[in-house]
Amino acid sequence: MTLLRSLAWLTVLLPTLVPVAGCARVCPTIAWANFVTVVLDGDTRNVSWVQLCTPDSCSRATESPAAQDVLPSATATPTGANGLGFAPGGGPTARRILVEKIVSDSWRFGFEMDSPGTVTVRALDSTGKTLAEQKTSLAWQQTGRTVGCGGPETASPVTLTVNA
Repeated sequence: MTLLRSLAWLTVLLPTLVPVAGCARVCPTIAWANFVTVVLDGDTRNVSWVQLCTPDSCSRATESPAAQDVLPSATATPTGANGLGFAPGGGPTARRILVEKIVSDSWRFGFEMDSPGTVTVRALDSTGKTLAEQKTSLAWQQTGRTVGCGGPETASPVTLTVNA
């Protein structure tokens, strides 16, 4: 009789337990990149490379593959841009900033699952001299997502004017 009573209770409780277990939201283990485009305007003849910096790291400054993908920023803060980025050693974690030249006057920068609020963009000549520099705030728009889990974003393009 105990077995029958246990089965009866299981039959009563099972319909209430299954929906509870099915409500847990599990995000897929995928990553995405958020992108911003920098468009050069003005006298761009001497521009060889465009660099983008967040408060805690910079993209590489040349297209040489020997250059690091992530460089510490001269304006780094102890807490990183979002106040949460600490490495185990106590210093700020560096963002990995991807850079790609799209066309002669347009560059695309990517952040792995990150969307910084402010950046500094620089136009550099072949020797690394800064020809133009601008600090700007980024406004991000979500372009895709997994329900409840976030997804890629794109910021409005940044225009950097280079004077002669």
